[in-house]
Amino acid sequence: MSKIDSRETSRLREREALFEVLTESSYDLIRLHELDGRSIYANRAVMQLLGENPANLFDSFHPEDLANGRQWWQHILTGGRDRIEWRVRDAAGGWHWLESRASVVQYEGKQRVTTVCRDISERKQAEEALKESETKYRAFFQLSNDVILFADRDGNILDINPRAEQLTGYPQSDLLKMNVFQHLIVQEDQPVIRQVLRDIFEGQPRTYEERWRTRDGKIIYFEGSSVTGVSQDGEVLSSDCTLRDITDRKLAENALLESQQLLQLVLATLPVGVAVIDRAGDILLSNVASKIIWGDMLIVSGRRRWAQTKGSWHDSGKSIGPTEWASARALSEGKTSLNELIDIETYDGQRKTIQNSAAPIRNAEGAIVGAVFVNEDVTERVRAEEALRESAVRLQHLSHRLLAVQEEERRHLARELHDEFGQLLASITVQLHAARSAAGEAAQSILEECMALLQRAGAQVRSLALELRPAMLDTAGLDSTLRWLAEQHRQRTGVAVDVVGHLNDVPGNQAIAGFRMVQEALTNVVRHARAQHIWIELSQADGTVKLVVRDDGVGFDVTKTLAQAAGHGHLGLLGMQERAQILGGSLEVDSEPGRGTRLRISLPVPESAAELAEPMA
Repeated sequence: MSKIDSRETSRLREREALFEVLTESSYDLIRLHELDGRSIYANRAVMQLLGENPANLFDSFHPEDLANGRQWWQHILTGGRDRIEWRVRDAAGGWHWLESRASVVQYEGKQRVTTVCRDISERKQAEEALKESETKYRAFFQLSNDVILFADRDGNILDINPRAEQLTGYPQSDLLKMNVFQHLIVQEDQPVIRQVLRDIFEGQPRTYEERWRTRDGKIIYFEGSSVTGVSQDGEVLSSDCTLRDITDRKLAENALLESQQLLQLVLATLPVGVAVIDRAGDILLSNVASKIIWGDMLIVSGRRRWAQTKGSWHDSGKSIGPTEWASARALSEGKTSLNELIDIETYDGQRKTIQNSAAPIRNAEGAIVGAVFVNEDVTERVRAEEALRESAVRLQHLSHRLLAVQEEERRHLARELHDEFGQLLASITVQLHAARSAAGEAAQSILEECMALLQRAGAQVRSLALELRPAMLDTAGLDSTLRWLAEQHRQRTGVAVDVVGHLNDVPGNQAIAGFRMVQEALTNVVRHARAQHIWIELSQADGTVKLVVRDDGVGFDVTKTLAQAAGHGHLGLLGMQERAQILGGSLEVDSEPGRGTRLRISLPVPESAAELAEPMA
């Protein structure tokens, strides 16, 4: 062998050794194939991954990749240089992604194909994960209930999801042409949001609130959160914003704020003191009127306030203990108290009378969490009412005295008519009898007519005396007197009067009042009712005398008549009511036009008189 051949052989061996070193130490899978894909050589990486050297390249292809692999192989055989990604089963039965390159080479005087495959499973997994993540994000982007917005430094919209179209009413294609400051954000919010945008592009994530104006002019409230969108080389590309619609919440908050302001305004203008306390009794809220009632040094602590507040029940004068205040009872017992009249000493030493009310405040579960109490200064009203009551009592006593004086005058007048005037008429009659005996025949008829007139006058005087004050009221009692009155009325008017029922002994004041009221009722029937029949019903039970006068007359509108009575000087019914009320009784009038009238008189009889009447009954 020549030296040249020897050197060539040596170089060839060196190359083979180098090739073996390179291939065996490579992490890539290196193989040599026949043109039909049969394997001639495989390096260590092939054996490590696959566990063996497959007899044919296509034996290791994933079934789904086989058709694509054969097409790629044919392309390589015709001089192509394309890459292929395919899956191969490893020694454990799992699948790995390989990126393969191949080329046709001369080896041992024949065309062979070398393949170099790199395991790209991790990259493919990352790509699949990224693809899955992008798919999920795109689905989130499309279906999110929040507005997702990408904008540049100037506020131009780069991308925006369909939720914005739903909320604003603008088509998404129009939104992608808009600038948020020029078209969406309300003018009052723009300075703040421009600063937010500057902060975001300087790398400062921000949360904020902003308002957008919709296509139809409505306002949407958003709660926003933004970060910067950065490219792979670190360049800031956009502001990535997530905007949550909080319109309902903001409207509710605004409504609550307006309600609170309205409540404060109402409390400030109320003339009564209103305060709200917590579970411990401490005042959380009170209006100006509360301080006016109690004094500027209003005690807000429940325990101190209840212990140091001086008050007593107005009716009894008994002091109110710390646990007896309406607000304390509302918290401890859940009790609602209304219009309790209390005398207090205010924190600045004044004495007042208040009307106190309180009610518990409960949460959704029904537990007591506080209370509200209301105080009204009624000092002047109570004093006026007490003065009015005293005046009414004095007036009642005066009316009673006036009626007594009136009855006494009637008794005196009746006695004068009966005794003095009656005697005078009797004397004149005696003188006329004597004159008739002495006179001639011409004067007889005149004297007889005068005597007849005197007899009628005497009868009328006696009748008038009886009506003014029938003496039988004191001797025979109310029952008999009313029957006499009924008969007198029938004789004088011709109207039938029936008396039913009976009365026991009735004391003087009640008897006089009953007689006068029935007398007035009969007079009213004659004047107004045009009745054909009158009934007087008498009864007495449980210490009460009851008199009923009813007729079949034309009737009247009771409410209207009573309202107009005083103005027109018709005081009959009002006088009857006053007589009954003075004695603690009552008068009820029942009438309608065309249906007659019924008067019910009720007079209480003192117990002593009732006891005296029992043996008589």
